Amino acid sequence: MTRPRQIGLWAALVAITVTVAHLPSFLHRLLDGDEAVYGSIAALMNTGGQLYGSGGVDNKPPGIFWVYAATFQAAGTYQMTAIHAVGLAVIAATCVVVYMIGRDVAGGRTGLLAALFYGVLTAAGNPRLLAANTELFMMLPLTASVLLMLRRRWLWSGLLLVAAGAFRQVAAVNVILAAFAIFWLEPAEFRWRATARFAGGAAAGLAAGAFALLMTGSLAGFWRWTVGSLYGYASTTWIPSYVWERAKDSIVPFVVDMAVLWISAIAIATRWRRLEVKDRLVVAWLVVAMVGSIVAGHLSWHYFIQAMGPLALAAALFFERFSLRRWVVSVAALGIALPAAGWWAFDLTADPLTYDFSIPTVPQHQSVAAYIHDHTTPGQRVFVWGNWPALYVESDRLMASRFPGFLRGFARGSGLPPDNWDTTPDVWPALRSDLEAHPPALIVDTAAAGWSDFSSYPMSNYPVLADLVASRYHEVATIEGVVIYAPNSP
Repeated sequence: MTRPRQIGLWAALVAITVTVAHLPSFLHRLLDGDEAVYGSIAALMNTGGQLYGSGGVDNKPPGIFWVYAATFQAAGTYQMTAIHAVGLAVIAATCVVVYMIGRDVAGGRTGLLAALFYGVLTAAGNPRLLAANTELFMMLPLTASVLLMLRRRWLWSGLLLVAAGAFRQVAAVNVILAAFAIFWLEPAEFRWRATARFAGGAAAGLAAGAFALLMTGSLAGFWRWTVGSLYGYASTTWIPSYVWERAKDSIVPFVVDMAVLWISAIAIATRWRRLEVKDRLVVAWLVVAMVGSIVAGHLSWHYFIQAMGPLALAAALFFERFSLRRWVVSVAALGIALPAAGWWAFDLTADPLTYDFSIPTVPQHQSVAAYIHDHTTPGQRVFVWGNWPALYVESDRLMASRFPGFLRGFARGSGLPPDNWDTTPDVWPALRSDLEAHPPALIVDTAAAGWSDFSSYPMSNYPVLADLVASRYHEVATIEGVVIYAPNSP
């Protein structure tokens, strides 16, 4: 068999493996509450609302909402299977770019192995890891930016770094990697020129993004919610008990379950003095990516997708650079495959929104969503109090306000004052305006059931909601502890 045919065969096997690893994402409508946030906002945007305004508010950059909105326009509102298909396509494309980096650094075999590792890493975890989240989409342009760094295409590398930032702000940490790349790859007399080109590409990307936001009427809101809210968002996360609560469900299993890849990457890093420049850049990328993954303090598993690209490459370099006995390779393969298979089985059967895999009947949130769907019409809107935007998607109903949830990213139940980026003083006049413009056909109070640790934040604590319910609504049902209100008769 000729070498091109061999590479093609191995590439096909990698593609099949990665596809099978991600199959559980097609068995659930929602894989994460974040998908519901993006979906509910995208649905509002497609009615003509402005992102970061009447079309929905979040603290993420616009890229993810543009992708969801475009997908819904093509496939239909709340068509999450289409979203998951787009996500898998992005994973596949990122695997191709990872392969290209590995091939440029150490050859085609390294590239194929790195692509396989990345495809498995992004599936070997809880359902949130499989979700069509910001990190998944960020990694395609971010990885392409690194590829172009290695090829000294500085202008395009800077442009693609900004494109990655359109999905998640922490892509910006790769500016540090660019500084290392320019220093290591360029002769001294060309470093300023390379820096200028990289900065020029980044500036062009920022200008294009600002123009797109301006043309869609979203620029001022973008600054308010994705830039202005960063400090408030981060300041509520570095609480030791809260960090540990997140870490034990994310970084700990990420490191332990994929210990083979981490050991391999660390083994490569220990040979720093003997590594070639491009090998060093891969190791430096892993360090920078881990900083980006943890800097916000939330430590959800999908945050570490940012580190999975360089981790896959560093581990693949280990298997290329070190001569290993066949039995060692076999044990390493099992050490990767068994945890991945275990998570695959869990993700097939577990409810992604509650992680319950022993549900005898319909999950509680689906029962509430079914009630909402059956007691409203497609043209009516609803309002959910709490942090359960999944109810909008599962009931196929639009939000009555621009806010898909409240106290998002906050240590709910910690006893801290509920001062969050999405409960600031300017939130409540906007909420009142939304609810007057689009009176909800139902108000759904998940705090009454204590969902998402919201029992400490009843509607009665918030005058806008307390006054609205007291004057215009009455209780009509209690489903799984969730209290539902309907408008009073004229």
